[in-house]
Amino acid sequence: MLYYFVIGLCIILLVAVIYISAKPISMGIEARRNIKENSNNEELDINGEKSISENDKNLKIKDISISDELIKLNKLKEQGILSADEYERAKKKLIS
Repeated sequence: MLYYFVIGLCIILLVAVIYISAKPISMGIEARRNIKENSNNEELDINGEKSISENDKNLKIKDISISDELIKLNKLKEQGILSADEYERAKKKLIS
C-alpha cells in the first residue's frame, strides 16, 4: 500500500513540475526565436553599430554590378567596338 502511495505522490510531483515549468520554457523558446530573427535581420559590426541588412547588401551588389557593366560598356564604346546605338540599347537594358 505504501508503495502505491509513493508512486502516486511521485507522479503528482512530476505533473506539478511540468505544469509549473511549461510557461518559462515556452518563453525561453520564444525569446530564442526572436533573437535568431533579429540577428538575421540586423547584424552588428565590430563597433556595435547596425550593419547593412541582407536586402541592402543585395541592392548595393546589384548597383555595383550595374555601374561596373556601364563602365565596361562605355569602354567598349570608346574603343569603337560598340556603336552609339548599341551602347544606348545596352544601357537601357541594364537600367531597366
